[in-house]
Amino acid sequence: MDDLDDELRRLFSDDRLDVHSTPDATDAVLRGADRRRRRRSAMTTTFALVVLVGAGIGLTQLRSSGDHTAGDLLPTSTSSASSTTPPPSVSTFTATATVTVDPPPNPNGNNTGKPNPGNPTKSSPPVKSAPPTPQSEPGQYGSLVLGMSEEAALKTGSLVEPSSAADPENRCKAYATQSVPDTNAVIISPAKGIVRITLASYAKTRKGIGVGSKVDEVKAAYSNATQSGSAMVAPMAATPAWSYVFETDGTAVTTIFMRLAANDCATV
Repeated sequence: MDDLDDELRRLFSDDRLDVHSTPDATDAVLRGADRRRRRRSAMTTTFALVVLVGAGIGLTQLRSSGDHTAGDLLPTSTSSASSTTPPPSVSTFTATATVTVDPPPNPNGNNTGKPNPGNPTKSSPPVKSAPPTPQSEPGQYGSLVLGMSEEAALKTGSLVEPSSAADPENRCKAYATQSVPDTNAVIISPAKGIVRITLASYAKTRKGIGVGSKVDEVKAAYSNATQSGSAMVAPMAATPAWSYVFETDGTAVTTIFMRLAANDCATV
């Protein structure tokens, strides 16, 4: 043991084993330390970047995984809802504006542009519809014509003589005809000629109306017919003017006359 201590002392006291530093040894050591410090700093920065990138990738994968899971749990697809936007509802309002126009100036200079409280505006009376146009039909039955003179009527052979008085004044004459035995079948005025002709019970007008026709049928056939007592009178468009006279019992036609409009016999 003592020999070992002596040997160690000898070696440590040997000048050949001394380490002699160069003048720039301190700078070399400082430079080396600085290089090691920069290397460690670079490695630390690189490690931090790697950690950050790894964290970002992990977060992205986590989000993708979370979105996929959430998408599976949603009842409807969000892409279709976002791609199809419902059109905005549009409300339409209609406004009515009332414009008051001043009346035209009064020629007398009295127009003030203000309503006259003493002269309220009167409503126009309802417009009455024009009566139906009379139908065109000549006033003739067989060979007898309304307005024909007594002489001309006797020549036709349709009248049955002798005549009888048609009115209290004994001005107008009445005759029976070959088809109507009634002595008042034809009435003749000395001034107007034949003023009335009675149709036979089997005869019909051009509209198909005869004895026994219903009142409604007369109204349908002659829309211009008007009620006159128990009769319905339908004026015809002809020269001279005349009318059909449909005597009724309130329900059906009993007798049909052809009557001159301008007659002067009291009983016609």
